Amino acid sequence: MSLSTGMKNVVDIQGTLCLPIRVFFVKTGPSKYMSHLDLMRCMTRTIRRAGVPIWYTEGFNPHPFMTFAMPLSLGTSGMCETMDVRLTVDMPFSEVKERLNAALCEGIEVTKVDYQVQKATAIASAVYRVTLSADGFSGGKLGEAMEKYLSQEKIIVQKKNKKKQLVDMDVRPHILEFDVSSEDHDAILSIKLPAGTSLNVNPSMILKGFETENSLVFDKCDIVRERILTESGEDFK
Repeated sequence: MSLSTGMKNVVDIQGTLCLPIRVFFVKTGPSKYMSHLDLMRCMTRTIRRAGVPIWYTEGFNPHPFMTFAMPLSLGTSGMCETMDVRLTVDMPFSEVKERLNAALCEGIEVTKVDYQVQKATAIASAVYRVTLSADGFSGGKLGEAMEKYLSQEKIIVQKKNKKKQLVDMDVRPHILEFDVSSEDHDAILSIKLPAGTSLNVNPSMILKGFETENSLVFDKCDIVRERILTESGEDFK
């Protein structure tokens, strides 16, 4: 499929073709420790190496136009990440995907290239899968402690405000859904939290509160963002 199918061509003020696409990718393994700024640099270099003709901003200092809907926290893996760019040449989605994957670094892989269906403002929540272990706890025992913690009427954690000051916050009203299970020595937490421009709750903040309340430190804390959802509960497209 190419962009010209079912889509009107967009041009900039200089008359250059400017076709918006959305690149879906996963960010795992060693790449989960890549900061958002480094990810932008990586994608810029990848696009150049791949020879994908993308649109550059106009003005004194032109740079590749790219936006990311929901940047990941350092150390968190993502299975549903998105990058928006604009092509200056009509190119099949399959070719864009193939070219990018041939040039990408370890841990980042493009899974799909498609139209930009929704704006980033449509994002309302995200679903995370967290794998946890702690010294002295079996997976079942740790899971029970986590379920008890998340079932409280109030869960007070500390969060930095705009002035970088630590303030108390009750996150319990913002835990939209959760499920706890165990697997061998690990506890598995699936949790749905608000995400987007109006409110964004990071699971690491809740996990830190659990450690403090239970006087423990996780041996393993593997966080994966599995889905990004709109208000209706559909996957962001």
